[in-house]
Amino acid sequence: MKHWRIVRVAAALFTAGGFVPARAADFHVAPSGDDQGPGTRERPFATLSRAQQAVREAKRRIPDRDYAVAIHGGTYRLAETLVFSLEDSAAPGRFVEYAAAPGETPVLTSAVVVGGWRREGAAWTTRLPETLKPFLTLFDGRGLLPRARTAAFSPARDYRAVEELGRSTLPVPPGVVPNWPDLAEAELVIRPNYGWILNILPIESVDLATGLLRTRIPASYPMVRIRWGLRDVNAKGTAWIENVRAALDEPGEWTLQARERILTLRTRDGGPPEGIEAPQLTELLRVEGGIDHDGPRDVPVRGLVFRGLHFTGGDRWPWEKDRMGATLQHDWEMYDRPTAIVRLRGAEEVIFERCRWAHSGGAGLRLDLHAQRNRVADCTFEHLGGAGIVVAGYGPGTKDVNRRNEIVRNHLHHVGEILWQGAAIAIWQSGENRVAHNLIHHTNYTAITVSGRIAWNRDGRGDGWRTIRWEEIAAAGGPPPQAGPGLPRPSWEARAPFLHGRNNVIERNEIHDVMLRLWDGDAIYVSGTGAGNQVRENFIRDCLSENMGEAIRCDDDQHDTVIERNLILRNGGMGTGIAIKGRNVVRNNFVVDPTGFFQPRGLISLEGVPVEGAVIERNILVAHQPGLRPFYLKNVLGVPPDPKYGETRTNRNLLWHPHDPAWAEAHFAAARAEGQERESRFADPRLRDPDQGDARFAPGSPAVDLGIEPLDLRQVGLRR
Repeated sequence: MKHWRIVRVAAALFTAGGFVPARAADFHVAPSGDDQGPGTRERPFATLSRAQQAVREAKRRIPDRDYAVAIHGGTYRLAETLVFSLEDSAAPGRFVEYAAAPGETPVLTSAVVVGGWRREGAAWTTRLPETLKPFLTLFDGRGLLPRARTAAFSPARDYRAVEELGRSTLPVPPGVVPNWPDLAEAELVIRPNYGWILNILPIESVDLATGLLRTRIPASYPMVRIRWGLRDVNAKGTAWIENVRAALDEPGEWTLQARERILTLRTRDGGPPEGIEAPQLTELLRVEGGIDHDGPRDVPVRGLVFRGLHFTGGDRWPWEKDRMGATLQHDWEMYDRPTAIVRLRGAEEVIFERCRWAHSGGAGLRLDLHAQRNRVADCTFEHLGGAGIVVAGYGPGTKDVNRRNEIVRNHLHHVGEILWQGAAIAIWQSGENRVAHNLIHHTNYTAITVSGRIAWNRDGRGDGWRTIRWEEIAAAGGPPPQAGPGLPRPSWEARAPFLHGRNNVIERNEIHDVMLRLWDGDAIYVSGTGAGNQVRENFIRDCLSENMGEAIRCDDDQHDTVIERNLILRNGGMGTGIAIKGRNVVRNNFVVDPTGFFQPRGLISLEGVPVEGAVIERNILVAHQPGLRPFYLKNVLGVPPDPKYGETRTNRNLLWHPHDPAWAEAHFAAARAEGQERESRFADPRLRDPDQGDARFAPGSPAVDLGIEPLDLRQVGLRR
């Protein structure tokens, strides 16, 4: 793991407690300070930008030393993004630190207090000043306030109408969407056709005669009823309208008529509004180097440390009309866009330690394009409208400059609260990263994604096609674009050298209560990346939502991933602990007591081809409920061929069902007929206390004779 160490040890020391600065603070800043002062403890600066300028001036005089800025407690309201550029880099072997003063909590926000309220029936209204920019989110002292929304409904047409409708037209049931007077400022919120994405789209018009609603921005997919997925999903409704006065009927809801500058709010308790704040920026802080997007080389900012800071009060970045093909997989995020309140874009050896991201409309932190050897440690990400952390490099090509970052010992929960698909940690086209000892829970979709799913064409079909760097690929002798619809694309082996999401290590994380709203996702998801990714020693428990896909999945176009020594306890959804669709290794994992709420499959599922060379050995599978199989072998796309046992190396697995002695018989018979599972057994593994992560073996366990190694995951995540 040598490549994960940040090498500037001359300037700083990393210990179990984190970064230890090399010297006392050179400058101080406090909300009550004065930018005309000297920036001392007794006479601090008032703004972060003034402290930043003071460091720049000091570095010009004495460049080869460390610098530290003490940021005292209080609220710093930013009217514009605080940008750290090449001018702010530390000298080689040095660090520049911006840290909370000991025992104090500095809060950075773009939100401004809204006043001037007057009662109007059950609600309160105010006319906003001309200086206040329109906003998409609103906060009170408890956090994010929900916008007014209509009752949920589902489109009037199904998937058979996709060619006719396109992606900007929604067929609505009669009477569901009247032509409200404020409809021009409303937004449609919809899960279009598939259960893995939620779009928020501005409305252009509604034609009551035809029953067609048109949006100004196209959806990710045609806006029809969800084709497959959760039971009763269409009956429950997959769309609604937000930001119309007619829907303002619940405490805490609000609407904004931006053209008239009228904000209307029903407070949570019905009393006068207090502490209502509106965000003015999506980005509070950005570290940006010299990015040459289309060229071969960037110049990164280096050596900054941010410690003990609280980032809050950012807005949601609206979806853009021209982003089709320039997004991360399935439009889960936009490529190279300012969707997070803190962003690195061209940065190396930048550290965030003991910081907090909370109550903001977008994502928390992005590491975009060129990002290497950066570290996010001991931080909290909570109650965010988008993803927690996004690590996204360049598209396929030879410019592989997003790698070797560390995300360790962080607590991420209640993310994706507005854009449900926001993962706690999303890695795209980035490799050799370490994601370890994080605690993740209460997400509306997947906890951790490692992805590179990109359509290999130039003509607008599929994910991420506009990010491909064709000139680089051609110069390196790589494969050409797919010739046309329905024609085969180049093999994974041919494309893999240009897929940068390789050799990531996802280890010793604790994950529970994920997949709460969207469908077809997982606790840990790997798809369309390069080789060498490792998912090991994670404790995934109590993901009992019926929305759950699998605990760990290697989805389409994924090979040479090692999934080993993970403990999966009480997994919901289809009851599958681990699923693969390619040549991957599933070794020494324990899947215990799953629950198949919906279309139950197997504790281990082979869901696509090719699987030649896959290894499935020394796993423990324990079921308690009926309806689940040990293994499930079927191409879930519904087209032949299905995976076969004989294409894999499957052996020395231990299966157990305390209430069904015949549970494994059909599986063993089918596998042994193809030369597999010859030494596997059906017996009680005698695990000690898997509820607490203790999956060591009690005396007499048959697992020992099979060569299965015990698991002790009592100190994963944030556990000590």
